[in-house]
Formats: sequence, structure tokens, C-alpha cells
Amino acid sequence: AMTEYYAAVWKDATTNHELLAQKGKLPMPVLAVGGERSAGPWAAQLFTPVAETVHGAVVERAGHWLADENPVELA
Repeated sequence: AMTEYYAAVWKDATTNHELLAQKGKLPMPVLAVGGERSAGPWAAQLFTPVAETVHGAVVERAGHWLADENPVELA
């Protein structure tokens, strides 16, 4: 099952591309949060192709697992 989780990324990409073409970008504001030792400020850039309004935030002293690595700042 875990392998299928990662294998689904290609199907998800196709589905998301089709939905974007049909319905356009997400109309609601999106908050993209990344850890400073991971996606950091680039997290917001990842969502700009699919959302009209994107706000970014960086959680200091965190990498990929924000809630585990710095739960206080994430909250």
C-alpha cells in the first residue's frame, strides 16, 4: 500500500492538470507553510500555478515534519 501512495503521484498530476484546465485556479486563499530546512519560502511558489491568492509562511527550526519539529511556532 505504501508503494501505491507514491506511485499515485503521476495519476494525481494528470488529474490535477485536467481540473486546472477545466475549472481554473483555486478561488479561495491558500496558506502554504514550509519548514526553514525544507521547502521554506518556496512552499508558496509551489502553489502559485494552481491558486489565485497564495500566502506563504516559514516555520523556523523545522524541516519536513513541521508539527513534530516545531509545534509551537506552527500553531
